Amino acid sequence: MGFHVSWIARSGTSTLELLEVSRRNPSDQRHEFADVGWYLLELPAWTVLIADGSENSPELSAGHAQSLSKGNHETLYFWCCDTVMATELSCFTNGSEAWSIQYDCGDKSKRPAMIGNVPNIAHEILDGLRRKQRTDDGADYVYDLPTELGRHLIGFRHDTDLEVDDPAPFQVLIRPVMQQQSWWQFWKR
Repeated sequence: MGFHVSWIARSGTSTLELLEVSRRNPSDQRHEFADVGWYLLELPAWTVLIADGSENSPELSAGHAQSLSKGNHETLYFWCCDTVMATELSCFTNGSEAWSIQYDCGDKSKRPAMIGNVPNIAHEILDGLRRKQRTDDGADYVYDLPTELGRHLIGFRHDTDLEVDDPAPFQVLIRPVMQQQSWWQFWKR
């Protein structure tokens, strides 16, 4: 089955804006790692909103990241579906895409596709992954390029343990409880 995950990382103080995008509130629960659900992760230079699981990840889009980037806020968007081996990492600033890397196992033009002014470290990571792939015939290591670049840029990778001192760094997010309206007050819904 594999991972179905999307996340948005925003530099600076971004907690309130990311909570608004998620339409969720912080709960009293914290987890050691992100499992299926919604999470907020505060790193030293980035705040990350995570939608994990096939029912959650489609709710978080590149459009959200693009909107959050207005006002000169660097905002990264990551999406991954291991089932079809497709992944992407995009960077937005001032409401526009600055660069992106896409990988799609089913589309040779996206193995990978690099658009815009991709950070130089992405080319170094890609070279290393290609060397590793040549020595292990049959494995597709280049698929990890967006994931590994995200880890390098913000210090988080969805499929590995987070190396921080906090034993439960992931804040669980929940939907707000809606007040039940009487059936005859349909106009208040």
